Amino acid sequence: MAGILHAVLSSLHGHTIALLLAGLLTGCAGGADAPRPMHVATRVEGETLRLEISDIPPAREITAAVLVDPAGHETPARERELITREEGSGGNAGPGLGVGASGGSSSGIRPHISLGYLFRGGETTRRSQRMTAEIPLTDPAAYAEGYRDWRVVLSYRDQLGEPQQVSVPAPAP
Repeated sequence: MAGILHAVLSSLHGHTIALLLAGLLTGCAGGADAPRPMHVATRVEGETLRLEISDIPPAREITAAVLVDPAGHETPARERELITREEGSGGNAGPGLGVGASGGSSSGIRPHISLGYLFRGGETTRRSQRMTAEIPLTDPAAYAEGYRDWRVVLSYRDQLGEPQQVSVPAPAP
């Protein structure tokens, strides 16, 4: 394998090798991407507020989801479910071996073997998490009357373990 790589690199001109190495280093030097934003959807069904948080970054941990009334009283979420999904794409890397033959019955058959190295190309893995939860409405009539003054608060730990919060308006009944 080292011989194949040496043969390929020795056939390239000096500036081509420098550009190739610069491209490889640039691809490897990318900093950590900023965390993706979460998407929070809320809706009321009967006497329950349903909550769906999607696109949760893998390093983020949802620690609480509460419904806060105008007086500051919190009703915690129940029936929480976390769903993790992983998608991957890309190619294989490693030595490759090809076996074939050419010719025909009258000219004879000429077998051939080819050796090479397959370089991994653009492998991507996307992980996503989604959480669903239910928050009971303890007083549906009071909620319906003044839902504009209520809010849903999510507490979570970011990728560094620091506690964070995000607040969204409560949905219309």
